[in-house]
Amino acid sequence: MTILSIVLIILFFGLLIAVHEFGHFLAAKSLGVRVEEFSIGMGPKLLSRQRGETLYSLRALPIGGFCAMEGENEASDDPRAFHSKPAWKKLVILAAGALMNFAAGLVLIALLFAAAGVPSLPVVSGYLPGAEDIGDQGLLAGDEFYSIDGHRTWFQADALLFLQRAGEDVAVEVVRDGRRVDLG
Repeated sequence: MTILSIVLIILFFGLLIAVHEFGHFLAAKSLGVRVEEFSIGMGPKLLSRQRGETLYSLRALPIGGFCAMEGENEASDDPRAFHSKPAWKKLVILAAGALMNFAAGLVLIALLFAAAGVPSLPVVSGYLPGAEDIGDQGLLAGDEFYSIDGHRTWFQADALLFLQRAGEDVAVEVVRDGRRVDLG
């Protein structure tokens, strides 16, 4: 494993933890809990800024983060303290981190699917120059591959894979004008 791989893994987990802690932060703020500090990273502070009652900080080690709420670890007389909230609010705040990770996973999956594009159907659109003699085998532009050597084809990638694996004699079945046609 290279140093770059290790650094990328650490940064990825740091981002995952930051998203998790941001879930706690959003829930706490929206349910009226006082957040003393929201930090990305651990260790000594690199940057910090006070906005309202919350200190926002970026720390040197990208291996974690935290959302420090009033009354989370000690007793507090503040009515906005974590421990003075009803049980359902505490549960929402505690579960918000995991829910945020779940939502981030859904967004990541959606982005990956969007980047991959829509799979195309295995439809013959024409012939490469010099390969026009394939039409002599009965394959026409507009035919949709149904099966190749007994393997059902659903996408263009399937057809390409099965054709590459096929030998000299290939059993091809296509859909032409809504009917299945066996080309041998």
